[in-house]
Amino acid sequence: MKTFNFILAVCLMFAAVSQAQEPISDADYKALLEKSPFNSVYPRNFTKASDAYFEASMKIYSEGPIKEKEAHLAALATAAATKCQYCVPYHIAQAKRLGASEDELKAAIQIAADVMRMSTMFYGNEFDLEQFKAML
Repeated sequence: MKTFNFILAVCLMFAAVSQAQEPISDADYKALLEKSPFNSVYPRNFTKASDAYFEASMKIYSEGPIKEKEAHLAALATAAATKCQYCVPYHIAQAKRLGASEDELKAAIQIAADVMRMSTMFYGNEFDLEQFKAML
């Protein structure tokens, strides 16, 4: 599976580079904007590649090795830690759609907060990484 994912990533990168260098017609650009308003955040010549990448990468939630609800809970935790005001409501809505309880949502956010707290404590105090690994 790792080999497949690596090959997929390389193919997507080559596709992105080749598509990004080609000018996009007004009609194609308009169609991509109608397909998803998110396509408007990319430079025009990257829109095709970005749209293809976004479509492929979203499959990790529904077709990946982690169950879809848990994938959205992990994404919610990440979104909370990175303070993404767009991602938090999206992943809450998706997790709820998949049956997540309020406690599961709160636990995901609590875990993110704990990881951020401890990361800040260790990093800020320059706790020795090798010493930490030896304790595991």
